[in-house]
Amino acid sequence: MIIGITIPSLIALFGGVLTYGYINDIKNRQIILQTIDEIKESVLEIRRNEKNFLLYKNAEQFKNLNSSILDSSNSTNNISLMLADKIGLKKKNLLSTHINQYSGLINALNKNFQKEQSFSEAVRKEGRKLESSIANHKNAKELSTSFVLHIRLLEKNYMFFRDKESADKLNKSLLKLKNVTPLCYDCIPYVDAVRKLFGVYDFSDSIINDIHIIGDKLEEITGKMSFLETQKINSFISTTQRLLLIGIILLCVLGPLFVYKTASYISSPIKRLSVIANKISGGDITLRAPLKEKDETYSLAISFNSMLDNLQTTQQTLKESLDLLNEKQAQLIESEKRASLGFLVAGVAHELNNPLNNISLTAETINENAKDISAEETSNYIQDILRQSDRAHKIVNNLLDYARARKSEEMEKQDIINVVNDSFNLIRNQLKVNNIQLKKEIPDKVFFINGNRSKLEQILVSIIMNAVQSMKDSGILTVQVLPDNDTHILIKISDTGAGIAETDLKNIFEPFYTTKAPGEGTGLGLAVCHTLVDEHKGEISVESELGAGSTFTIKIPLFVDTV
Repeated sequence: MIIGITIPSLIALFGGVLTYGYINDIKNRQIILQTIDEIKESVLEIRRNEKNFLLYKNAEQFKNLNSSILDSSNSTNNISLMLADKIGLKKKNLLSTHINQYSGLINALNKNFQKEQSFSEAVRKEGRKLESSIANHKNAKELSTSFVLHIRLLEKNYMFFRDKESADKLNKSLLKLKNVTPLCYDCIPYVDAVRKLFGVYDFSDSIINDIHIIGDKLEEITGKMSFLETQKINSFISTTQRLLLIGIILLCVLGPLFVYKTASYISSPIKRLSVIANKISGGDITLRAPLKEKDETYSLAISFNSMLDNLQTTQQTLKESLDLLNEKQAQLIESEKRASLGFLVAGVAHELNNPLNNISLTAETINENAKDISAEETSNYIQDILRQSDRAHKIVNNLLDYARARKSEEMEKQDIINVVNDSFNLIRNQLKVNNIQLKKEIPDKVFFINGNRSKLEQILVSIIMNAVQSMKDSGILTVQVLPDNDTHILIKISDTGAGIAETDLKNIFEPFYTTKAPGEGTGLGLAVCHTLVDEHKGEISVESELGAGSTFTIKIPLFVDTV
């Protein structure tokens, strides 16, 4: 196993060391190339300023050109001996020599440009004299004004273009002037001035030609130096690529041969752990990984088994806690149901009083007038007693249906309109006792939901009970049932009671939170309602204003037939 890991590591290390060496050489060569590029850029800057100087021929351009020559000379002279050795000392000295020659030629050209200006001014001066002489008819008659003006035009073209064609045309006109008018004394100074200008221009052209030659050599030298360094860098990069490729091939060919044994040695116990993990994911956490001291996964197996022990203990504890929580939640729901049952009993007792009184009065009438009552009257009295008994029977049965603990927790298809009506029937008499007016806005239509009737009634009775307690001895209780986007049903229960403070609204669905006086509530009613509404995949919300009352809205999905 150690060999399988060590040999590929050595191959990678050897390749890495060689690659590092080549990359370091590339880094050094890049420094050299940067230096050469700086010199090359300074040479290009010289050539740009050279063109401007030749075009404008003024002191500012001469100053700029000399400044760029000085920068290039300093860059060349500041090359260290180490860099000069790598670049080539001969090339460096040759570059310095050409820069010095170039600088001397530029200075000479600048002096000659100054001569050109004075000579050009002399030509113009003699030309003006010649024009004046012709205008005053002081020379030969053969010399016309138009001819002289033509020569002056050729003179200006030559000064402007300075090309061979302009020079030839001006020279021919001068020869003609000399041959046609040999006795023109004012022509001789003009011709001599132009001849001197020819000489100065020729000398400037000669210097400019030398400048171009030296400038081209400077560009050629720096270009070759840059090209050679670029080639060296490319060569280093190619060598590095080849080394990396060789290293990758070695790793790809030899690596698997050495790693195979190691992988086989490690994969076997890992596969065992994988099989156990798959069985555990299926729910069987009683399995444990086998322990082998010489196994590569020995420590992993110990940690794995320890984790499973802790997981099993945690699962058992969590299951017990969940069972206890469900038990306590059921007890809380039942406790709240008993509390609402006590509220209903008070109304039912009052409601039972009427039929019982009727039965008692009817029985007393029969008892006192038994001899005087006919058989038909007796039958009527008995029928009245039976009706009143049936009425009392229904009142008690309704209460028993609500109070009876239902075993079923199943959600069934329920008519929510029927559930709402039955819930309000349970508290109808309680509303009368508390002088509360009931307003029902319930559509004459069937709406089905998937729910548990007992839990739905408990939700509605709990909210109604809170509303009655909020309104004290009088008020209006309004219930609305209306569809919401054909997907949900909304049940809104509104009262005209004291209302709920805005600071309390966010907490009213929390367990044991109550705004009632001590002894008037447990703080569980709305918390239980929230839980039961969640079980129906619904939502419950409240809007309230102090002194104006509250509106509870229950939103429950409509029944969807999946068949």
